[in-house]
Amino acid sequence: MGGNVCRPYEAPSAVGAGYIPAHALAQTRTMPRMRIALVFVLLLLPLTALADDKGPSQSALIWARDTVAERLKDPLEADDFPAGAEWLNVRQPLFLKKQLKGKIVLLDFWTYCCINCIHILPDLEYLEQKYGDKGLVVVGVHSAKFPNEKGTRQIREAIRRYEIHHPVVNDHDFKVWRSYGATSWPTFALVAPDGSYVGRLSGEGNREELEALIVALLERFDGKVDTKPLPLRLESSTRASGPLAYPGKLTVAPDGQRIWIADSNHNRIVEVDGDGRFLRAFGDGERGMKDGPADSARFFRPQGLALHADALYVCDTANHALRKIDLKSGAVTTVAGTGKQGGHYRLIRQEGHGPWPGAKTDLNSPWDILFVNGVGYLCMAGSHTLWTFDPATNTVSHFAGDATERRLDAKDLFKAAFAQPSGITWDGSHLYVADSESSAIVRVGLKEGVTTLAGGSEDPKNLFHHGDRDGKGLGKRFQHPLHVLFHDGTLYVADSYNHKLKTVDRTTGEVRTLIGRGNVGNTDVFRGESFSEPSGLAVQGGRLLVADTNNHVLRSIDVKRPAARTVKLSGIPIPQAHAKAGGVARIWPELAGTVYPPAVALEVKPNDALGLTMKLALPLGWKLTEGAPSALRLRFGTKLTDVPIRGESTEIDLPTLPVGRHDLYIRLLYYVCQDEGQCRVRSVDYTLRVEAKTGGAQQVALSDAFEP
Repeated sequence: MGGNVCRPYEAPSAVGAGYIPAHALAQTRTMPRMRIALVFVLLLLPLTALADDKGPSQSALIWARDTVAERLKDPLEADDFPAGAEWLNVRQPLFLKKQLKGKIVLLDFWTYCCINCIHILPDLEYLEQKYGDKGLVVVGVHSAKFPNEKGTRQIREAIRRYEIHHPVVNDHDFKVWRSYGATSWPTFALVAPDGSYVGRLSGEGNREELEALIVALLERFDGKVDTKPLPLRLESSTRASGPLAYPGKLTVAPDGQRIWIADSNHNRIVEVDGDGRFLRAFGDGERGMKDGPADSARFFRPQGLALHADALYVCDTANHALRKIDLKSGAVTTVAGTGKQGGHYRLIRQEGHGPWPGAKTDLNSPWDILFVNGVGYLCMAGSHTLWTFDPATNTVSHFAGDATERRLDAKDLFKAAFAQPSGITWDGSHLYVADSESSAIVRVGLKEGVTTLAGGSEDPKNLFHHGDRDGKGLGKRFQHPLHVLFHDGTLYVADSYNHKLKTVDRTTGEVRTLIGRGNVGNTDVFRGESFSEPSGLAVQGGRLLVADTNNHVLRSIDVKRPAARTVKLSGIPIPQAHAKAGGVARIWPELAGTVYPPAVALEVKPNDALGLTMKLALPLGWKLTEGAPSALRLRFGTKLTDVPIRGESTEIDLPTLPVGRHDLYIRLLYYVCQDEGQCRVRSVDYTLRVEAKTGGAQQVALSDAFEP
């Protein structure tokens, strides 16, 4: 209960759209007996508090050991991954009988729109860090809910955005989903080192049970677990840091002279002037929840922003908190949320609707905020509810939604239901909410209650009624919209997964496409404009500002033509935490676009100090990205030498070589940005065929020309 899983809608009509309903999956299972048994045991297991870093409780370990022993008495072989599937974060496809043989494999069935899937990522990161060198491998199985999520390109962006560092397979046709009997997101399935299927469980809050099972398997297969690392190629390593990283929401000063941007993956808020020139940033770029001065405060993937009384309020989404920035001093304080995710379904049934002290109340992925008449209205995406915040008393209250995940109209605000509300606006008499998982725009009034204005299905449980059809009322109007904004008589919608901006008539509910081709792109070409999952809207001087999230830019829209242009941002520094990417030692992935020039023949002096100069030739308007981890690595035999690159000419000492022929290898990796903010990463692998002989050179040089 309470929406800790995203469940597919069970309707035969959905099958034709490529969706696999739960009852159909049950008929195609290949390992039903063990699955059913294990799920039943897990459901009977008492709910336990989240384990601390010391590990699972003794009772959980006893249960896990008994479960593993029972499952492996008569083992059932786990289904392998299908051939031909597309993989990410790894250099080659993986199979249980090959690369994963001898490892403990934890499958995470997820889809990147699902807030519950986002919530369990810290648990997976904890398990990977603790047991990754002991033979645990987490494999993400991305089984998409929305059509937009089926593309490997978009999954790659989600992997980068949520900083996922384990292999992910694109299960767009639900083959793996079917074979393991998954019925909701997230679902976990566990495979033992001998390839036996152990079982599955679903939902949030299962970290202790998963850890206990991993420990039990390590004990059972002591000394027989393969601990060698996999050949990873992280998707995050193929994108150079730029001024913005997955910008979310934004807001503009009433006079249009200041713009604030939720620079979500840089974990900060950026302030620029009306022309896009950098003024200041709040947050040092590191993930964290820390109050204090602007340059040392910390956020974690912030989203919604709202101005009120000389302060900027921030939905610090991944910290489950509401933060306040004093715009005079720059100081950051936490006004609501404890840093822990709240369980609101149980809270509002046991304790009513508040008010509660903000400092002592757990929030649940607040995604957007809006102030109306001195009251802050919060989209609590994680619990599918709306809340209010009183800045005078720093208290929070439950405002609307019953904390179940569905879209249900009701005159009683507490009996209505939402599905991951992610954006909110006000037209002077009503609130309007972008209800992302139901692909609908919902109107909220104190007297009228909650009514659906556009999009969505007549069935409140059907969260698969999405599409790209203009027209009136209910229907397939949107695909996972993340923001809605009222301006000058019109409702504007960031129709995120359709890569469009749309308008909605408040009287008739008619939806019209304003701008956007409807497919992924990044162009301002008139009548050919394209976006990539836009998720934030604001108004500046009569134009619409758009956070074009996956393109890492702001776009400015002339709504009368309509036409788009990319906002030129200048002077925005890249946070050191992201520019350095953890230092030189972590920047040596094998990039898909690596260049391999022909081997270079060199003659050098034997038994002497040698020097090599690496020169970079950059075109006009391009420069090395300041603070980025540009470097070169020299490999001679088993010896590695890393040297950072800080300019267009870098010197490195070569090893002293005896007379004869030797092979040296150089990996060159550098990041460059254009003055307008476009960034690239270049990777070059050189093979040096060196002959050490009398009369050879004492200094040698290489050069690389970057061509965008």
